[in-house]
Amino acid sequence: MILTESEIKQVLEQVQAAFPNLTNWEYNNEKNDEYFGFSVWGEFVINTEELIMPRRFFITLDTNHEDKWQGCLTIGQPSYLWSSADVGDAHLVDTEPSDTLEEAISALQAKISELFQAFLAGN
Repeated sequence: MILTESEIKQVLEQVQAAFPNLTNWEYNNEKNDEYFGFSVWGEFVINTEELIMPRRFFITLDTNHEDKWQGCLTIGQPSYLWSSADVGDAHLVDTEPSDTLEEAISALQAKISELFQAFLAGN
């Protein structure tokens, strides 16, 4: 799915509101060897003073070949079709395809919450 400029603006507003602690939002809006169409990702950096390898977490929301939305939490690099794990890179959470961006955001937030709840005491 390719978005119009006004749709891109709306998507950026939605994802930035849903994930306010992420920065450096970027997007792809073309079908090519790495994307089925539109994809947007933001970054959260831990240990920003670490010069060699700060921990970079990415939220990626993109459209698939069926024009559905999916969400992904990765570390190291944003998610795309042919991404492969390198030192420190990994897919942590993926969602099932959703009909809307809102559903994909909610599903991703729920999966992330479930993942991190597993690390909290008393669960």
